[in-house]
Amino acid sequence: MAKRTWSDSAAATSADAAALTPARPNGNGRTASHRQSITGIVSNDGTVPQISRKIKACAACRKHKIKCLMDESGPPCRRCAERNLGCVLSKSLQTIMDEKSQFSESVVQDLEQMHSALRQVMTKLNLPELPPLQSINSREEGSPPKDDHANTSHHLSVSQEEFRGPSCDNSPKATPEDEGLPYVPIHSLYTLTKLSALRSPDNPEAQKGNAINDFIARGALSLADAESLFSLYRDRLDRYMYGIGCRYMTLEELRRKSPILSAATLTVAALHDPKADNIYGICSGEFRRLMEKSMFERRIDRDYLRAMCVASYWLSDLSWMLSGYAIRRAAECNLHNSYNQAIKEQSQEAADCARLWYILYICDQHLATLYGRPSIVQEDSSIQGWEQFLKSPVATEEDKRLTGQVMLVSILRNIRELFGTDKGEPIPRVYLNHILQFRRQLDEWYTRWMGELPEQWTQIGSFPRKGTILHYNFAQIHLYSHIFRGLSNDAPIPHYFLDCAMQAVNAATAIIDLIITDPDVAVGIVGMPSYMLSMTAFACMFLIKVAVKYGSDLIERQRVHDLTTNLVRQFRSLKAGKWHLANLMAGGLERMTATLATPDLGQVQPAVYNNAVEHVDMVMPGNQVYTDMDGDTFFDYDMSFGLSPVFRFDPSMFTVDASGQSLPTYPEADYGMRPQ
Repeated sequence: MAKRTWSDSAAATSADAAALTPARPNGNGRTASHRQSITGIVSNDGTVPQISRKIKACAACRKHKIKCLMDESGPPCRRCAERNLGCVLSKSLQTIMDEKSQFSESVVQDLEQMHSALRQVMTKLNLPELPPLQSINSREEGSPPKDDHANTSHHLSVSQEEFRGPSCDNSPKATPEDEGLPYVPIHSLYTLTKLSALRSPDNPEAQKGNAINDFIARGALSLADAESLFSLYRDRLDRYMYGIGCRYMTLEELRRKSPILSAATLTVAALHDPKADNIYGICSGEFRRLMEKSMFERRIDRDYLRAMCVASYWLSDLSWMLSGYAIRRAAECNLHNSYNQAIKEQSQEAADCARLWYILYICDQHLATLYGRPSIVQEDSSIQGWEQFLKSPVATEEDKRLTGQVMLVSILRNIRELFGTDKGEPIPRVYLNHILQFRRQLDEWYTRWMGELPEQWTQIGSFPRKGTILHYNFAQIHLYSHIFRGLSNDAPIPHYFLDCAMQAVNAATAIIDLIITDPDVAVGIVGMPSYMLSMTAFACMFLIKVAVKYGSDLIERQRVHDLTTNLVRQFRSLKAGKWHLANLMAGGLERMTATLATPDLGQVQPAVYNNAVEHVDMVMPGNQVYTDMDGDTFFDYDMSFGLSPVFRFDPSMFTVDASGQSLPTYPEADYGMRPQ
């Protein structure tokens, strides 16, 4: 009979010692125990009875009270094997308790997950809440606590099911003969994997419950304030977005149907309401929270997309990110195909989807123009066929303004594609023919829509026609300002581009003059989208820079000073919220306007020969105010006018006047949007 090795004896002795060692109390006063599970040692804080010895001998050897020599592989022992006896190793009480505890733990976790899911369903259906599980109390009293990764109704945690991989759809097995060739490659991958993330949501218009559980119900915003903001948006602001942002007549219905659209509209209204400065941060924070929470939601509806359209249209600090994300989600819901359905089936729902797609296209082109970046949406049949949409029975009077903008931003898109990004190189002379062609297109657009749009509109008066003038001049300054690209500090404007330079100056002057002289446009500042205010900022900066660099050759300094000063006065008199772009721009404009009062000590009048402007010496070396204003940085058309705040230029070079005294400074707004 072979003897047991020293290592076997040592292991057995160690096991016995571990079994005899009393458990140490933990920080909670409970006795911590360690039990073996499938995955290893599991530490529990609950009190579990300790067994002093473990059974190591089989039943036959124990009956005869002889030493049982058991191999590591388990029964039979050597004595039973030699005598052909049945060798049975009985389970100890500790082993039985461990196995039972593991099973009970798994059952309780499964019950809690089912109970949590059922509670969520009951909440969605507005049914009475389920009572808590009775097993939880018993479990907390004596059994080990549940896994930290178990689902609860109060925390977003990872469930056991998610560890098994991405979710898949349950459907019959497909065969190659079931349908024709897939027209999109992703269909093949979906057929093979059934990954639900690869397909579009089945029903974008998800059924809504009747329960209202938003930040108004929680008391973060009073119902009276919410009603006031909703009325402002519904009755006035939504007209500036062609009546697309709000299709509900009451706040209660809006809150019940779409909490995120409710938060978006209230945020935009608070931005424009001077009495809502202290609650703008609350509304904005709730909208951001809902956006973060829903970022990876599979099922979305039109109101979710509508909320992102509203934010992209007015909220300059979120527009770039939200616009791109909204376009992706809209394409996922096939919004780009709604145009054909709206025309063929004359469906009002499809027409609503088509309008949302048009708004996303407009925002995308606006942001691409402001940031000097590529756009996302390309021209397809829905964009090119806006005239067919306007002629269809589903079109409304507001669709005239909407499709007019689609036509205009398509021209802007072609302008950007021609000039591309700024590489610091002068524009070739051959581009002059293209510029003239774009000029004719803009003139045709202006003539058409000034003739088609009525004089008066509900809630916003004559702003649509006056807004057409603004948009026309915005497009002109965007087109003509490209001729300043690549001009160094001492380089004159090429004679063949002089007319374009004057057209750019005239367009910028017309923009500011219309805002400060026309009462309808002045009122419309509180309501117009962030794009129009950003282009107004660009017009002001353009005139200031031209006046400083080229003196009176293109426009008088005093003329620019008067225009910008009156515009600042106009902005400061507006009844708008603290965080409105007009208020944020006023301080920066005031600082920049102060630079125009600096005497032209070092500037020499340019000489004109053969229709060419030759600047002998733009700035004398002794004039340190403008020493850093070279051609490339002076006309930087990649300025981020769409960022928050819009006037994020560096005024550090303009903090002293000609005498060396510091100019008055104005505190910049904290765009964290939190009330003080």
